[in-house]
Amino acid sequence: MVNNKQFNFKLLFIQIGILVLFMAVWEIAVKMNLLDPFYTSSPIRIFKYIFNWVAKGNIFWHLWVTLSEALVGLFIGIMLGLFFGYFFAAVKMIDLIFQPFIGIVNALPRIAFAPLIILWFGFGFISKVIIVVSLVFFVVFLNVYNGFKSINPLFLKNAYVLGATKSQIIMHIYLPATTTWLFASLRLSIGYSVIAAIIGEYIGSSAGIGFLIDNAQSMFDSTGVMAGLFILTATVAVIDYFVRCIEHHFEKWK
Repeated sequence: MVNNKQFNFKLLFIQIGILVLFMAVWEIAVKMNLLDPFYTSSPIRIFKYIFNWVAKGNIFWHLWVTLSEALVGLFIGIMLGLFFGYFFAAVKMIDLIFQPFIGIVNALPRIAFAPLIILWFGFGFISKVIIVVSLVFFVVFLNVYNGFKSINPLFLKNAYVLGATKSQIIMHIYLPATTTWLFASLRLSIGYSVIAAIIGEYIGSSAGIGFLIDNAQSMFDSTGVMAGLFILTATVAVIDYFVRCIEHHFEKWK
């Protein structure tokens, strides 16, 4: 019988194999002139481009700028989403009054407000964080809110009958019940936070991966664009892996 470690190793091997096969087909298609490298570049060109960035050393600074904007905005958005998601679910009157307004604001295309946010708060770090928070907040808020609302009322009644305190109910009923919802929103929010940071850097910045991609795009340099996208994809994949590990740990607690 195959154990979990052997299964995970085989799964990882298959996933890496699919990625290598995709890269090989892409490179061969460029070599055979089936794809125009001016538009699509090629894996070898992209890796050479990234190697030059690493050799110069400036890529680490640009990556740090983008990740710091994304992660700070992600943290603030998660904290606000958690607080207001629980607050709206717990206080019925607040929920009834403000729920229509939340729906209206959530329906607004917040990315369209990014230029205004840059105008109001400048081209620096704060404006990028605010753009990230504007996307992450509603993802977390709606998931946490729905998670709290989905709790069986019988659990709460039984807990109160047994003499559970408010903190015990939060710790042993609310939080475990919303764990799945929270991590689902967290994994979505990671991608949104990076997207929001990149969009902010597109509109106006002097550093960051978005800044590098925008410069490459203005020079019609598809290899530079692809290299920036590859670095972002690899970074987000690593972060997502650690989030899945944490999620697996909390699934046992649930």
